[in-house]
Amino acid sequence: MQRTQNAALKMYARAFDAVLITVTYLLVMQARVVIRRVWPWDLFEGAENTLQALPVDAHLEMLVIILPCWLVGLQWAGTYRDLRRVRSDLLLFRVARGVAAGVVLTLGALFILQLVGQLSRTLFIGFSLISLFVVALSRRGLVARIRDRFRRGVDVHNVVIVGTAGEALPFIKSIEHRPDWGLRVLGVVHPDSSEDDEITGVSYRVIGRISDIARILEQNPVDQVYVTGHAWDVGTLRQLADVCEEIGVEFSIDANFLGLRVAQADLAEFEGNSVLTFSTTPANADALVVKRLMDIVLSGAALLALSPFFLITAILIKLEDPKGGVFFGQQRSGLYGRTFTMWKFRSMVADAEKLRAALEADNEMDGPVFKLTHDPRITRIGRFIRKTSIDEFPQFWNVFVGEMSLVGPRPPIPAEVAQYERWQMRRLSMKPGITCIWQVSGRNNIDFKTWMKLDLQYIDNWSLFLDLKLLLKTPYAVVMGTGAK
Repeated sequence: MQRTQNAALKMYARAFDAVLITVTYLLVMQARVVIRRVWPWDLFEGAENTLQALPVDAHLEMLVIILPCWLVGLQWAGTYRDLRRVRSDLLLFRVARGVAAGVVLTLGALFILQLVGQLSRTLFIGFSLISLFVVALSRRGLVARIRDRFRRGVDVHNVVIVGTAGEALPFIKSIEHRPDWGLRVLGVVHPDSSEDDEITGVSYRVIGRISDIARILEQNPVDQVYVTGHAWDVGTLRQLADVCEEIGVEFSIDANFLGLRVAQADLAEFEGNSVLTFSTTPANADALVVKRLMDIVLSGAALLALSPFFLITAILIKLEDPKGGVFFGQQRSGLYGRTFTMWKFRSMVADAEKLRAALEADNEMDGPVFKLTHDPRITRIGRFIRKTSIDEFPQFWNVFVGEMSLVGPRPPIPAEVAQYERWQMRRLSMKPGITCIWQVSGRNNIDFKTWMKLDLQYIDNWSLFLDLKLLLKTPYAVVMGTGAK
């Protein structure tokens, strides 16, 4: 939508960033020189002067490396994408990611050119931090200026909506509530077979039927034709697309023409073919990469930090029941039903799996899940490590190798999955985790269907912020031991 103006905005933003980054670098470099003059004292007794003399010419030459690296990083992070309607929080996240990418690219280039040792660390760190705020503020100002122009009716684009009254009105109301989108609805075109009354008003003006589309586009300054999610036949769509193509008007169609409640559409190219994909899982690939990096870093740190507890727990388990092993590996269903071995500290007697059949009648959970408060198979140390969730610590290894995530629906046993209702299978569409909404919501004190709905709620509303929120809530739930069995 509005591709020509979007391209111009992107070009302007890139040029402005180049100037802004250059000026910021020069100012920080000058500030570094001034600070050294007014702060001649050492921070530590006997140490060399904290701020060494800055080779100005050499650092001016480094701007030739830093500037393109910063611009490439900002481009990669998507800071120039959708400038008209990007949210402020998403804009800040993209700029932060772009600056981080610029830092990495710069250090990589300097390493290859063997210039790392010649770069002032204080200058580079100060420039990186200041450029983050400068670029973010300037981009926010640019977006605010664009939206202000749209509110005043400058450079808005005219849209014709094709559909019934029931389908067109929600879209019209969305546009009216967001004048900063830069869209103006010229009118609505009804299907030829529609029985809707051709009423007009402030928000809804019928300007014809589909058979009139060519005349409408010829006689009105239309920038785009938007087709709602009506169950259109191929012939009608072909007619609309042909007329728009012939006249040169942009043609858009609601991707959710199937009326799906949760799945989101994504258009991609596959071997030269345009493919429309519907998915119920999170579509933000960059955020999912960050989620995986968080898993690797945090699980690796946890394995190192908890290694003393591993040793102590292993000794206590063997002292109480020498027959069995320290760890208990169980087949679980992971992403899309792929099986893997999930590890726990053994909290039951060695032959616990064989004894389960005799206890099925006492199961306290509805559905296919087996839970028993006073399970006779649990050892004394096992009851303690379950209550404190220490038995889950080995799963940090599952997270580290990529079989699980820190946050996600708990991995079920394949036998339980075999008893799932169809709607419950969707919880397997995201990588399983150690903690999730269920773990911080009373855990086993909720029924099975509520548990499943909480997992689906996590998938439908997933974000990095939600993961951080659940990670912060989990220690409290573990300490309180609410619902643990």
